[in-house]
Amino acid sequence: RKQLGQLRQVAERLGAQVLVLPLLGGEHDESLVRALLGVRKDLPDGARIVPVPLPARGAGGDAEREERDVLLRAHVAAAYGATHLLADAELEGTAIPLVVPEPWAYDADVEVWRPVARIEPDHVQAELTAERLDELLDAGEPVPDWFTPPAVAAELVRARPPKHARGITVFFTGLSGSGKSTVARGLSDALIERGGRTVTLLDGDVVRRMLSAGLTFSRADRDLNIRRIGFVAAEITRHGGTAICAPIAPYAATRAEVRRMVSAVGDFILVHVSTPLEECERRDRKGLYAKARAGQIPEFTGISDPYEAPDDADLVLDTSQMAPDEAVGRVLDLLAAGGWIRPE
Repeated sequence: RKQLGQLRQVAERLGAQVLVLPLLGGEHDESLVRALLGVRKDLPDGARIVPVPLPARGAGGDAEREERDVLLRAHVAAAYGATHLLADAELEGTAIPLVVPEPWAYDADVEVWRPVARIEPDHVQAELTAERLDELLDAGEPVPDWFTPPAVAAELVRARPPKHARGITVFFTGLSGSGKSTVARGLSDALIERGGRTVTLLDGDVVRRMLSAGLTFSRADRDLNIRRIGFVAAEITRHGGTAICAPIAPYAATRAEVRRMVSAVGDFILVHVSTPLEECERRDRKGLYAKARAGQIPEFTGISDPYEAPDDADLVLDTSQMAPDEAVGRVLDLLAAGGWIRPE
């Protein structure tokens, strides 16, 4: 509501028509456009909304990206015939002049947004921070009507559902024989038994047949395998499901890539099954470790190829120190504490 008020004030002062150019290219473009269409009646008369598709705007620090984004917005606005661009701060070198609106706040006494200069200091209500907004959305609590119109609040909820309804990937990583598949299957069974979530287990034969077929044990192919698993998990997460993955995933960079992929559309939990190599070898009924030590299996993780233990795991489990049921219980406890499932 604050931005709508500032926009109307600036347009009136300049005697200007309003052109809203949402730059698309993110994960929630549809919600952005729907939110803008939902507040058309609150825009100045004659305002136009023209979505502009653009590619990703690249990397960089927050300040650098913000500055680059303003320059880009100014160029796009100028191309569409705009004479001024509403912005949060002054910046040199823009294609058209920037207009920085005066500060606004919510006047709790008369329950309206207006310029801070017109509000008694003890009537200025503290703004709803981005962190607090995220907390409300995560918990499924309503977004205050004083903060944003209902149409925008609905799109915020659509873009960031409550945690108990949001898609999530639980990604297990660990050496062969560490017990990650056993814990992953136990977690899958437990979540299905509880109900309330659609669960997909990406492990074992289904991965070997559908995702890994034709790949070798080279680093490039193993990375490709993890990216494929990550892509499928991200799509499951995007649509509100629960993906449980249990690959070895030995390389930190590839795990980080999967985390970014999934986190763009939902939530991601990394579980490191840290069972010691000696115990993994003791459990090896297929003799894979022995063959690797004999040089019969090249690039075998933990023997002839490194396993990069994660330093960003959300949970660490050593199955040599606990039974599978206890390990599953610890994952469930983490999910319950984070709000992804309801405590029993």
